[in-house]
Amino acid sequence: MIVNLEAKVSALEAATWLESAGVCRHRVYAWRSEGRITQVGQRGRSPLYRWGDVLEAEAETRMSGLSHRTSGCRSCERAAERERDLVPA
Repeated sequence: MIVNLEAKVSALEAATWLESAGVCRHRVYAWRSEGRITQVGQRGRSPLYRWGDVLEAEAETRMSGLSHRTSGCRSCERAAERERDLVPA
């Protein structure tokens, strides 16, 4: 887990670290689309976000009742179905 709130992370990195807390990666991508986390830099082609902003968006989501935890994510379920369909039987 990153302790430095000023650290710059990609959406994928943020999603990976928050997954252990039960936050679905699709929620992190939604925060990006909704403008709740704003780009502060770039690494190659990947936009970077301030880790403190990511944690703030997670806390606001959790407190709002709109929490999107991995256990009931329809996007994750659809992705898993697509992956199963791609694996030969």
